[in-house]
Amino acid sequence: MDPQHSFINSPDNHRIPLVSWAPQHPCAVMVIAHGMAEHAARYQALAHWLNEHGVAVVAIQHRGHGPNCSDAELGHYADYQGWQKVVDDLAQIVSHARKQYPALPLTLFGHSMGSFIAQAFAQQYGDQIDNLILCATNRIDKTKLRVSLGLVRAIRAIRGKRHHSRLIDRMTFGAFNKAFTPNRTTHDWLSRDPQQVDRYLKDPLCGFSCTTGLWSDFIGGMLKINPAIWRKDLPVHLLAGDQDPVGEMGNGFSRHVADLRAAGVYVASERLFPGARHELVNETNADEVWAYILNCTPGSTAHA
Repeated sequence: MDPQHSFINSPDNHRIPLVSWAPQHPCAVMVIAHGMAEHAARYQALAHWLNEHGVAVVAIQHRGHGPNCSDAELGHYADYQGWQKVVDDLAQIVSHARKQYPALPLTLFGHSMGSFIAQAFAQQYGDQIDNLILCATNRIDKTKLRVSLGLVRAIRAIRGKRHHSRLIDRMTFGAFNKAFTPNRTTHDWLSRDPQQVDRYLKDPLCGFSCTTGLWSDFIGGMLKINPAIWRKDLPVHLLAGDQDPVGEMGNGFSRHVADLRAAGVYVASERLFPGARHELVNETNADEVWAYILNCTPGSTAHA
């Protein structure tokens, strides 16, 4: 099934791009929120496989990402209230998917940055989804995040909200790659599959630097996430690789699961994949990861 490209207009006149893949007779729907410095089309292989198992897929292109984003806007949410805007954009895409498939169970899948946008969505719009999958996520370490936010805001105050900081890049993606020295590439931390890493590096819509404005919005948004006020009957599934530096090699991920349970969240399932790095859906054991995602998706053929 070829992808369908369309747009939804937001209240501030932003055109939200979305990419959809639909089987002939869908029995479930999944909305995908992608990660930082990547784009929705990278989930096509997963979407095709999910289609084969009855799952329609709708993927959002977040602000500052994707082929419809201008060079000037790449890596930048918005000049004002960027975090709330990306969360509200996701709410519009979920509403659109609901209208397209009104009788089907709807799962929200968020990867990495998208997992935190999905958590903010669950906090504000949790009654609009039936199921939540958080992939390659991590704990909300408020102490560290506040320190990071102070540094980002200091750089933003001096250089402006559209500045691309090499220091921030070194402290984030650069630091993640150090765990895999000696390095073959700058992004070995993404996957054990060298072909997937090389595809990422060759993709002009991947691996770009994000602005101080985006980092400030993102970290500030993470600090507002409070699982204690989420819907207590919303099933939440979590998965990560135990060699993912974003999830602190499994330690931060496990802490996040424990924190969610302590907050009364319904953690329906959790899984750490041994040896896997950050991009689980593009890992050497992708078939195993995809099967887990399918099993976490109500209404799919895995639940027939």
